[in-house]
Amino acid sequence: MRLLVVIASLSPRWGGTTPACLNMCRELARRGNRLVVYTTNAEVGGLLSPIPKGGQMDGGGFAIRCFPVSHPWFLPARAYLYSSPLSRALAQTVRDYDLVYIFSLYRFPSTIACWSARRAGVPYVLNPHGSLDPYLYRIRRWRKALSEGFVERPNLNQAAAIHYTSQEEADLTRPLGLRAPSLVVPLGLPLEEYQPLPKGSRSLPLPAGSKVLLFFGRINFKKGLDLLVKAFGEIARRMPEVVLVVAGPDNEGYGTRVRGWLREAGVENRALFTGMVVGEEKRAWLSQSDLFVLSSYTENFGIAVAEAMAMGLPVVISDKVNIWQEVREAEAGLVVPCDAGRLAEACLELLRDPARGRAMGERGRRLVEERFSLEKTTEMLEASFRQLVEARRTEDRSGAAFHPAGLIQ
Repeated sequence: MRLLVVIASLSPRWGGTTPACLNMCRELARRGNRLVVYTTNAEVGGLLSPIPKGGQMDGGGFAIRCFPVSHPWFLPARAYLYSSPLSRALAQTVRDYDLVYIFSLYRFPSTIACWSARRAGVPYVLNPHGSLDPYLYRIRRWRKALSEGFVERPNLNQAAAIHYTSQEEADLTRPLGLRAPSLVVPLGLPLEEYQPLPKGSRSLPLPAGSKVLLFFGRINFKKGLDLLVKAFGEIARRMPEVVLVVAGPDNEGYGTRVRGWLREAGVENRALFTGMVVGEEKRAWLSQSDLFVLSSYTENFGIAVAEAMAMGLPVVISDKVNIWQEVREAEAGLVVPCDAGRLAEACLELLRDPARGRAMGERGRRLVEERFSLEKTTEMLEASFRQLVEARRTEDRSGAAFHPAGLIQ
């Protein structure tokens, strides 16, 4: 297949969409698909990264074309990521592809990609990346309502399919009454990159004899860090050897509030902020931690949870992380409501019982191998894409609507 993928930014600081996109593209290309990614030079906080000469990069088996963003006077927000060169490129090339896969909503790259694909009669799959979750849906509601009436509702309803990364994410959107078929396929991990390192194989700035409670992800309001700090205050009182490690980028300055809460709880000196970690450094932290925690108020999938499980870590997560049912059924960790007291008790339970934690970690690794390996999830996506492409060709030949079976619900 000839596939075009459109994503607003590939900056690692944008969070889970970047690795999700790159992993998916590499595996699709490895499977013999011809694939190109269109993106912009947008960075966090309105910053722009330099565009490579010719505007093109090698993604490792596929091409990445990078387009400059601008801020015209008639657009109220820089975060919209307007790019007239991207618009022109889509108009000129979108007909060359069998299918367009588009990440996220409420930004110009996704909006113009949907419109261009519809205009050219090319089927497109839209991945909302959790932006339709009721918790996030309420934020800037008036602005979203204005955008939806004219832009996003048609984009969603006329998609060949909407790709949800968990059944829970799909279920949460049902009150919206969207007409497009749902495609539920989880995110996948390249398991060869998630092999634990031996304890102590890499020197990390930790007190001797400490137990490590690890949060890994963007430092953002939706991650439930207010709950985690309250819980950690109780954990630290009852287990003085526990250290909280907060690993991830602070894009919006939210870390200042988190540090303030830690100071108020009297445990600021027991917490370590690493900033963004990638590659071997990330693997080292995951390998040398005792427990992973994610108390998010909303999480369309929870790729950091899957990463922790892939590394054999037991997890404690909120029931708003949308793979909580899989974690509970596999007995790979503990699931709690968004409540600081319940969170603290669950963490203490596993920190005090290392053998139980190790057993959960082993089951978590098996869960990822069975359900969330990149090879398996991409195989499912590719099969669905082929169904959608064939459906459009059948419609074009017969003039009648064709509804593919299988993964399209």
